[in-house]
Amino acid sequence: FDKFCRHNDLTKREKVIVLHMLQGQTNQVYAYLLYITLGTVKTHLHNIYKKTFATNRSQLIEMIREL
Repeated sequence: FDKFCRHNDLTKREKVIVLHMLQGQTNQVYAYLLYITLGTVKTHLHNIYKKTFATNRSQLIEMIREL
């Protein structure tokens, strides 16, 4: 997982978002647990997808699991 994050130049916050995603949590839960707005979560997700070339959550999870 760390190698994937370094390879895709994910920030610490983006890495935390991905970890929550891997646990199957919703965007609303990320926002609540991280004390950020839902809009901020969506911005982080957009940046994560852009950096990793993933088009959605399941594709990103599959990319991580393939490592």
